Amino acid sequence: MTEKKSTKVPAKKRAPRKSSVKKVSPPLEEEKKVSQQVFVRELKTDLEPPVHHTKKKSEVPSPSLSFYRRLVIGFVGIVVLVLLTVLYFSTLKVTITVTPVSEDISTEFVVDIVPVPVSASEIKGIVATGSIGRTQTFVPTGEGSTEMDDIAKGMVTIYNTSSASQTLVKTTRLLTPEEVLFRLEEGVTVPAGGSVEAVVYADEVGALGNIAPTTFTIPGLSQSKQALIYAESTEVFTGGVRTIAVVTQTELDTAAETLKSTLVADALSMLRAQAGEENDGVALDVQVVEETYSIEPGTQAESYEVTLSLVVTAVFYDEEVLKEIAEEQLYAEMGQGRQLVSTDEDGMEVSLEKFDVDLGNANLHVVLMGKVMTSRTSDALEIRRFVGMNEQEIQTLLLKEGVATQVHMHCFPFWVHKVPRFMDHVYLEIE
Repeated sequence: MTEKKSTKVPAKKRAPRKSSVKKVSPPLEEEKKVSQQVFVRELKTDLEPPVHHTKKKSEVPSPSLSFYRRLVIGFVGIVVLVLLTVLYFSTLKVTITVTPVSEDISTEFVVDIVPVPVSASEIKGIVATGSIGRTQTFVPTGEGSTEMDDIAKGMVTIYNTSSASQTLVKTTRLLTPEEVLFRLEEGVTVPAGGSVEAVVYADEVGALGNIAPTTFTIPGLSQSKQALIYAESTEVFTGGVRTIAVVTQTELDTAAETLKSTLVADALSMLRAQAGEENDGVALDVQVVEETYSIEPGTQAESYEVTLSLVVTAVFYDEEVLKEIAEEQLYAEMGQGRQLVSTDEDGMEVSLEKFDVDLGNANLHVVLMGKVMTSRTSDALEIRRFVGMNEQEIQTLLLKEGVATQVHMHCFPFWVHKVPRFMDHVYLEIE
């Protein structure tokens, strides 16, 4: 076994360091020195007078008066701007007044009349019926008359300015300046210096005898007497043309309608008494059973008779309830965005459609008219639509859409001319 040789190098021997001895002051002495130095420094500071260091103007410039002026003006401007802004938003108001277009609207429906209603679509009522007839005499109106030539007549005054009386026999001739001949209807005696009145008639038939007031000579007397004895008229002569009434079919129908109206009114009074006064509304059904005339159309007559017989059925109902139902129907027809302006309740049409007298039931056909106009709830009057528009632009828009006839816009402050975006400051009014 071989022995391994050690390769370890033996450490070098270090030479011993020379010790340097430093002389250290004891701590107490050091503290004393420091305390003395601080005391001396503070004492020196207290004994020395304060030194004021004056800075040169060139080193730090002071603000000028114009600077402060600009600062104040700027501050005031900001305050004014803020105040104006607050004032603007607090007083801003735009009022749009619209005159809407009105239009007619109608509703048409059928309602049931029953003795005892059991639903909202039924109305309490009574059905009554009865018969009535009458014959009535009528005088022709002359609308269908014809003209015939006849003899004109008139009254004259005969004067006698002579000293002797004058007798004139029946048919004595009297002549007008136009040579229209008349004759005395009866003989007369005219006293001297006096006068008498007499009736004369035209010698020929026709309109020629319808003369105006005039003077007459008496051809049967001598020329000398004609100047002393003469006649005068003061009224228009009539009768030369006579009108003869001819009854037409139109006149007969008119007479029948007149009689029918009278009979219906009488029948209604009787049926009302039978049904009572509880129900104020009434609808009628009238059936003509008989209609006859005493003459044929185109006949000349001084009078004629019409005979008429009717069966009248009356349905009495609560008119106020019917009006309420009709108005509800009208509201349903109106649609969104419109409001009811008025209803023609007085002109509401109610007709009897069918009835059953035995059961006491009936159906009424009702038509009610009304007027509506655009309301504030309409999409066409939504305020947001008008943002940024002026009065003329809004009016043009609503006229084009058929919504309004006039538009007026009042703005405050005065410099505002368009609708702002602030909806809280915009108001819409319907005129």
